[in-house]
Amino acid sequence: GVLQVQSIGERVVLFLLSQVVFGTLERPVDEDIYFTPHPAGELGKILWRDGEAAGFYTIKRKGSLCDSCTSQSYTLPVLDTLFVRRRWRRAGLALGMLEDFCSSFASEEALGISCPISASMYQVCRKFLLAHEELRDRLFEVEAPGGWSQRSSVWLRARPEGTAAHR
Repeated sequence: GVLQVQSIGERVVLFLLSQVVFGTLERPVDEDIYFTPHPAGELGKILWRDGEAAGFYTIKRKGSLCDSCTSQSYTLPVLDTLFVRRRWRRAGLALGMLEDFCSSFASEEALGISCPISASMYQVCRKFLLAHEELRDRLFEVEAPGGWSQRSSVWLRARPEGTAAHR
């Protein structure tokens, strides 16, 4: 299942997944995407399958500082990074982690996903939002700190052609 990172050992696993496994072993060679190391004070969750770390996701909490250079803070919870190891892909695990993120913040008016969203993550979002119509107006692609002018609807960008924008 998906478990919140709490111990130092779990922080090490998260670091290894984001910096070594993704950063060097499994990052697509044609993509210039790198994950920055996850700060210890922020929320991270690891997806475990058969005793193995199959993936992870990290969250920028509402109210947390955007960076050390400004006093701006996030205006909504933001799914910052999500990664599923190559051998565990195509099994719905990214979909499950997106669902876990959304259910963890069910009382929030709006939820964000860090910009830019990859093409494969848009596919996950499309599948998720087709199944969860009630979240279509609440899930946004955001730039920090996530104010209304820094949000765009994930549904409007991910929806299949010919699908109505609203319920």
